[in-house]
Amino acid sequence: MSGFTGFENPTTPYREKPLNLGDIILRPASTFIYQKAHSDTSALVRKDDWVVVDASMKPESTDLVLAEQYGEQSIVPLAKIHNIQSELTVIGTATAIIRHHRPAPPLPKGKLQQELHPALIPMPAAAFLSKAKGSRMAGLGIRDNSLLIVRRDVDYQQGDLAVVYADNAFQCRLLNLSNGTLDDGLGIQTPITGPLAIEGVVTASISFQRQVIPQWQA
Repeated sequence: MSGFTGFENPTTPYREKPLNLGDIILRPASTFIYQKAHSDTSALVRKDDWVVVDASMKPESTDLVLAEQYGEQSIVPLAKIHNIQSELTVIGTATAIIRHHRPAPPLPKGKLQQELHPALIPMPAAAFLSKAKGSRMAGLGIRDNSLLIVRRDVDYQQGDLAVVYADNAFQCRLLNLSNGTLDDGLGIQTPITGPLAIEGVVTASISFQRQVIPQWQA
């Protein structure tokens, strides 16, 4: 007697695979995270940012790269290196920048591809990913097309970036609770006139420097 008891679900091949942040690590053996540990005048990478660096990827003219000079490492545009006369070594190509809008968690110490997602999203059932559109939040560190990590297990507080429902739309705004406003990166403040509908706190955002997987950047 056959063990076949039913028909295969015809939608199975078309179901989307759940998004996993580890998928942005295309070459695990040659990819690591560079964490900026100090502040400087560079607007490209801020203190505590995690930069995903692929040491095996050949950089292109528009890429950001991790370079070392006199024992100091930094993220610089590849185009800028051509204007530097002193010795400088390119270590790898930056494929993504993870910016923390809450205190950064400990860096993953094991296999990056498996540990990146739980490091950034410790409670998957209480979090979601969203795509930022437009440049209104660029002044607060969120670039156009950034991937937002939004967590509902985190209590919101003064100064947080959050996804809110306002003016019949979902928006990413800074919670200026002491002033009673929702602020954007341009300095525009919108008064909070009713109950505040907060969908979650934006704890981190990811800006892609290279196309990783089409579904992440569509």
